[in-house]
Amino acid sequence: MKKNKLLLLLPISLASVFALSGCNNKEETKVLRILNCEDYIYEYEDGDEENAVGKYDYQMDMVDQFIAYWADTHDGEEIEVVYDTFDTNETMFNELQTGKTTYDVIVPSDYMVQKLLSNDMLEKFDDDKIDELWENISPYLKGNFEKIKAGEESIYNYSIPYMWGTVGVMYNPEYYSELEEEHVHELFSDWDSLYGKELKGSFSIKDSVRDTYAVSLIHRYRDEIRNVTNNDELTKLFNRSDVETMAQVKLDMMDLKENAFGFECDSGKTDMTTQKIGANMCWSGDATWAITEAEEFDLTLYYSIPTMYFAEDEDGNLIKEQKGASNVWFDGFCMPKSEDLHKDLAQEFIKFMSQPENAAQNCYCVGYTPGVAGDAMLDYMYSCYDIRGEVGGEIDPNWVEGEDYSYYDLSYFFGGSLSEDYESKNAAVLMASQEYIGRQLTAQYPSDEIRDRLAIMNDFGSEGNARLLDMWEQVRTNALPLWGIIVLAVEVVAGVAFAAYLIAHKVNRKRFKKERRS
Repeated sequence: MKKNKLLLLLPISLASVFALSGCNNKEETKVLRILNCEDYIYEYEDGDEENAVGKYDYQMDMVDQFIAYWADTHDGEEIEVVYDTFDTNETMFNELQTGKTTYDVIVPSDYMVQKLLSNDMLEKFDDDKIDELWENISPYLKGNFEKIKAGEESIYNYSIPYMWGTVGVMYNPEYYSELEEEHVHELFSDWDSLYGKELKGSFSIKDSVRDTYAVSLIHRYRDEIRNVTNNDELTKLFNRSDVETMAQVKLDMMDLKENAFGFECDSGKTDMTTQKIGANMCWSGDATWAITEAEEFDLTLYYSIPTMYFAEDEDGNLIKEQKGASNVWFDGFCMPKSEDLHKDLAQEFIKFMSQPENAAQNCYCVGYTPGVAGDAMLDYMYSCYDIRGEVGGEIDPNWVEGEDYSYYDLSYFFGGSLSEDYESKNAAVLMASQEYIGRQLTAQYPSDEIRDRLAIMNDFGSEGNARLLDMWEQVRTNALPLWGIIVLAVEVVAGVAFAAYLIAHKVNRKRFKKERRS
């Protein structure tokens, strides 16, 4: 994944400010201020011309493309952009609360959108703009956003989907060479395996309170989750945050931490490509990037959304059911309330980013899946995953799935967003190369049977959030497991020994100089 540089197009110089203050016929240059997650937008690198799909020069970063677009559509008017990044939703929320810096566009996750809206920190989109902003968004995401509420109010009028995905596990079967490969795939289809001896110390978990809490809740209450068949009920159970539930989840998180290699926020994907670890609890977009990157090293990584439930019946026979659960998440564009809000610029930027050709560029760069549908996005999926490479004619009804390819239906995401020509060809059903199923394609677009077991993350409210953060601090600062203490002790001893060497070396040099002078 390309590393986001902090793009700061400097405002006009101080001298220019004084000059402009004396000219009533000139207006100050508009500045669009954006706060986005790290590694989350298209930035050009050599070779990107092979994947150029946007209207503007592919050698321009996406922010620069927007500046050019604004000039084209506003009589050559020049604007400037300040682009900052954050690492977690909680960091972003704390920064907004300080009020030291104001932004026009932010990109929080679904539960954080609810929290911001509950705290009256979001600006509503203009009534005459809302339809334009949603025009290219997948109907699947539109339905979900209408259901996500803060109090009685839906986030639909306050947030436009940018990226979406799932929480799962990326893993490397070669790392577990002592196990049968089929057994490795089976292990990572159930969250329960992260608590067993076979994987102890070989995987990292997310240094993200809500994601790790979700995994532990799913594991702690797996028998209850198994009996839930309605997705709304699943989401309700998934978001339990009462005192008793949180106490039980804390115990589970401690067990998970004890069994893991450690926490990570952004290093997991590179740790996987360098084989430092064998598995990583991750967001789907990181898996897409890492799986593709690893291919350059002849390394085959996989991505699983552990929604299987494994148990034994009374006779000791293994039961396998699609009755586990995981999280489906959404990140959306929002406008934080501010007296300095450039609402026109903000809404135009969101509209620009929601064009299918621009969404495809962002997807290519960062690995995450845009909330945008439409012909251009589907074309990009064909270029990545379909054995034909491009949208062809209707699928031959006599065509039989084989070892190298199978049908992969994306109608739930693209249905209703395509042109008549694409709809007539049933283009949303890919003839997908088998090598991408269970890997990049599964990470970008989960199958229907998995999607039914995905729950949406909701805000816990002020009391629930306070308890959660307090509990998380206790989990994070709790004593290391024995093997971790041993590793830390070795590092400390090595550090002390190295420091002693430097001191001795310095003393010897002084003595040598003194002897030489005498």
